[in-house]
Amino acid sequence: MNNIRGPVLRLDAQHAARSWRHRLAEPLTLFGAAGVLIVLVILSSTHYLVSREQAAIKRQIELSIGDMADTYEARVLRSLREIDATLKLVDFVASQQRSDILATLAERNLLPPEVIFSVSIVDGQGRVKERTGAWEPATQRDSVPALPEAPGLLVEAFSSAGRQQLLFARMLSHGRDAPEWVTLTVGADYFVSGYNENALGEQGLLALVDASNVTRIGRSGTRLYSSIAMALPTYDEIMSSDDTPFITRWQDVERLTLVRPLFHFPLSIVVGISVEEQLARAYPMERRYWLRALFVSLAALMILGLLAWLSHQLHRERQRVTDERLRHAHYIEHLAFHDTLTQLPNRAYLSYLVDHAIGRYREAEGGFALLFLDLDRFKSVNDTLGHEAGDKLLKLVAKRLLSSVREHDVVARLGGDEFVILLRHITQREPVTRVTEQLVAAIQEPFSLQGQTCLISVSIGVALFPDDGADEQTLMKRADSAMYRAKQAGKNTAYFHEEPSR
Repeated sequence: MNNIRGPVLRLDAQHAARSWRHRLAEPLTLFGAAGVLIVLVILSSTHYLVSREQAAIKRQIELSIGDMADTYEARVLRSLREIDATLKLVDFVASQQRSDILATLAERNLLPPEVIFSVSIVDGQGRVKERTGAWEPATQRDSVPALPEAPGLLVEAFSSAGRQQLLFARMLSHGRDAPEWVTLTVGADYFVSGYNENALGEQGLLALVDASNVTRIGRSGTRLYSSIAMALPTYDEIMSSDDTPFITRWQDVERLTLVRPLFHFPLSIVVGISVEEQLARAYPMERRYWLRALFVSLAALMILGLLAWLSHQLHRERQRVTDERLRHAHYIEHLAFHDTLTQLPNRAYLSYLVDHAIGRYREAEGGFALLFLDLDRFKSVNDTLGHEAGDKLLKLVAKRLLSSVREHDVVARLGGDEFVILLRHITQREPVTRVTEQLVAAIQEPFSLQGQTCLISVSIGVALFPDDGADEQTLMKRADSAMYRAKQAGKNTAYFHEEPSR
């Protein structure tokens, strides 16, 4: 509101345009640009060195993950072949005799160590008919998880006594009245323990997954995982990848991962190395690089800064004089164009704004309304409470007037208790009527002065441009005349020019 600048303030825009051009050629700007360029070169070089070190570590990770996968694959395959051979041996013996199958094999030392493995023969309900080994279910002493009737090797994961177990099973194939299975149970950590922790790291991953990429057992650091799906490529994608590692994100850790299917078994091995953990080995060297870059950058910036400061001092005095002139111009303009009490535009500024509005009308941008306001019963407030209270009341009135008009309208004070409002872009009376009603209602609201409630009102005269005059003097005179008619009609109201008495 009241945001159109007067003639003097045009100096500000002119100075800003000149200052922008001058700043481009100032030594401070030139030295600053040189400093930025030098720092960018230093940082770019440092980034190249750091990137080269990281690339070397990543190449080393790719080589080491292949070696670890080879070792892990060979170990798991050897264990699975031994387990499957045991299951097939039990199946063969079961085809020769109906009972004491496991006892017969144990006597001949043909079963794996009982401290690690448990071998059982179970029926379709998972009830144990024969068993050897130390495994004992926590809740069902004589049962194992129910198994499907399917040929080939079955692999299941379950928990017993708080320990993850892997169960390998084959359906007995000869002479059975009802389906039976031979099972071998081993602690799941058997397949993920004893790995090279130094090479794999605390966030590295070893896992056995099934054909659906669900973990039968997985280990990262000291944590074991089971029955958790992993976002891995399909079998066809793995076979076509030419044993190339890829990046995965599992359990909130990004890893370089290698997956290898175990032929003849429904499992795949997964080996993963945390990229971030491995790159951390390069952090000390990276810190040295960046500290060196920081030191060199600071030294360069200090030298350039000193040179820029010395050069800048040569321009500072001239800039100070220019700024002082502008501040003085602003101050003079404010005194010349604003009321010292309410900080509203004064009569001189209002005349400029009205002339400006008339000029814009000639450019076909519409008319405007001029409202002449005079406060009712203001003299009694001055006489009763003093001039200080009267001045405060005028400030409060100014705020209410500003809040009652639009953003682009102008509220001015002529002097005493007289105000003028310029309503822009007005072509009809209806919007003016609404504004006058808002103004009358706003001033009617009680004012609090020196602990007392004061009630005043306002009389308003309205002149419309161009209907009621073609220049500022005529419009002011007719708006003033309309205001006096409002006074005579009983005050606290608004009248338009040539509006008949009510």
